[in-house]
Amino acid sequence: MTQRKDLAMASLHVEADPSVLERYLCDESSFRGHAEGLIRVRDPHQVGAVLRAASARGVPVTFSARRTSLTGAAIPLGGWVIALPETSSPDAVEIDVDARTATAPAHVLCADLETAAAAHGLFFGPDPTSRKECSVGGAVACNASGARSFAFGPWGEWVVGLTVVLASGDVLRLRRGEHPPVDGAFHLALADGMLRVPCPGPRRRDVKSALGYALYDPPDVVDLFVGSEGTLGYLHDVTVRLLPARPIFAALIFWPTEGPALDFVARLQATRGPDADPAGVAPMSVEWFDRRSLELAGARHPRFRVPADAAAALFVEQRHAPEDEEAVTSAWYEALIEAGAPDDEAWLRIPRTAADLDAFRDFRHAVPESVNDLARQRGLRKLGTDLAYPAGWLHRMAAHYRGALADLPAAVGPEAAAAFAAEHHRPLPRTLDSATFGHIGDNHLHVNLLPRDAAEAAAGRLLYYALARHCAAHGGAISGEHGVGKSKRDLLAELLPAADLEVMRAVKAALDPTNILGRGNVLPPLA
Repeated sequence: MTQRKDLAMASLHVEADPSVLERYLCDESSFRGHAEGLIRVRDPHQVGAVLRAASARGVPVTFSARRTSLTGAAIPLGGWVIALPETSSPDAVEIDVDARTATAPAHVLCADLETAAAAHGLFFGPDPTSRKECSVGGAVACNASGARSFAFGPWGEWVVGLTVVLASGDVLRLRRGEHPPVDGAFHLALADGMLRVPCPGPRRRDVKSALGYALYDPPDVVDLFVGSEGTLGYLHDVTVRLLPARPIFAALIFWPTEGPALDFVARLQATRGPDADPAGVAPMSVEWFDRRSLELAGARHPRFRVPADAAAALFVEQRHAPEDEEAVTSAWYEALIEAGAPDDEAWLRIPRTAADLDAFRDFRHAVPESVNDLARQRGLRKLGTDLAYPAGWLHRMAAHYRGALADLPAAVGPEAAAAFAAEHHRPLPRTLDSATFGHIGDNHLHVNLLPRDAAEAAAGRLLYYALARHCAAHGGAISGEHGVGKSKRDLLAELLPAADLEVMRAVKAALDPTNILGRGNVLPPLA
C-alpha cells in the first residue's frame, strides 16, 4: 500500500547557517562531512516532498538522528541533511499487548523502546551497547545486535513492520509477510505504477553479518531496509515483536588463563539452539573481555575489584521461567566449576538483586566507553574491528588475534612493513595498545587498537585491513553489527563477490534511481 500527499518545498525551511549545520557534520566515527542545508521534519509526507524535490534536482540527502554511527553512515557528503527530532520518551512507543509488538518513531532511543515494553510486562531481545544513545531507526539501518545476539540475533530478526519513504516520495507501510518475492523480485505499488525490485540472496546462517542488502528466511521486502544504512529510503517508524518478560540469571566469571574460558565458550556454542534445556545452561549473552579490557573497566568501576591476575572474563545472561531459577543457577554453577572456573566469589560472581544485575551490565558497557574515552584523550581515532568468523572458528579466531596483536610485522607482511618504515622513517611497531572484547559466542570480537601517535595510527590501519582480509578469506563478515557506512565501503567492494555487488547495485538503482540517498554509504561510486 502506498500513500502520497503533495507538499510544496517552499513550505519547508532549509537551514544553511554553518553554525547550525556544524553538529551534523561529524559522528562517533570521527568522519567529517559537508552539507548545503538542513531540513527538520516530523511527518513522512514532508519527507516525501523533500525527497521528490531532491530527486528532481539530483541533490544528495543524508538522514541524521543521534549520530552514533561508528562507520560514518550519518555524515553528509554534500546536499541536504534531513534531521529527525532528538526528543525521546517511552510514551512515544505504542505497545500492542495482545499482538506483543511495539511501534516506535525512528528517532526514539532503543532504551526507551525497552522501557515501554517492560512497563507492559514484555521484553525486547536485541540489546545494543549504545541503546541509551542510539535511535531505533539507526539500529535498524545498521542491523545492530549487541550482547544478547547469542540467543536473539540482530534487530532485523525482530522487525515486523516499517513505514518507509522512498526517493520517489512514496510512503510505504510495509508489514512482514505481505510482500514476498515473486519471480525473483519484489513488486511495490507506487503512485505512478508498479515498481520491480530485484531480490538479493539470503543472509548466511553460519556467520553473524550486518552486510546489506540481504534477506531473512522467508524473504520479505522489509528485509531490504534492514541494514541499508539510509541508502534505500527514510525509516519513519518501526514495529518489532516482543516476548513475555522473564527473570534473568547472570554471571561474571574471571579466569586466570584464557584456555579454559575459550573451551567453555565452545561448549556453549555446541549446545546452542532450540533443543537447549530452558532449565539448564541456555544463555542469551556470552561476552568476552581480555586483560586490557578488564583494566579499563576496572579503572572506571574500582569497587568491582577486578582480580589482579585475571587473564580474561566472561559475562553470561539467561532468561528463564520463574520456577526454574534454582535449577538454572545450579546448572550454571556446576557447568562452570566443571569447566575450570575458580570456585571463589571474587572470581565467580552471580548478582543477587536487580540492582546487582544493572551494575554488572554497567561494568560490561564500561569497556567500550573506556576505550572511546582513551581514544579521545589521545586525540586519535580508535580502530575497532567488527569482524565475525563462521561457526567452528572460535579457537582459530582467538589464536589469530593473539598472534597478530603480538607481532604486527608478521601479521601485515614484509612488503607492508617495509612500506611503513620507508614512509614513517621508523620500523613498524611490534605491538600496539589494544583491548579485545565483545560477542565471543558469535565468534564476533571487537579488537580495539589504541594508537598513541600518528605513526601508530597508520600501523593500526595496516593491521585492521590485514585482520579484515583474513576474516573475509575464511568465510567471515567484515561487519557483524555496525554496518558498512563509509569506513568499510571500499573494503566491501574489494572483498564481496562481483555478482553480489551487482545485485546490490540493482536494488539501489530500483529504489533510488537518481542515487540521492545516503551517498557514500555501502556502495562505492561507479568508475
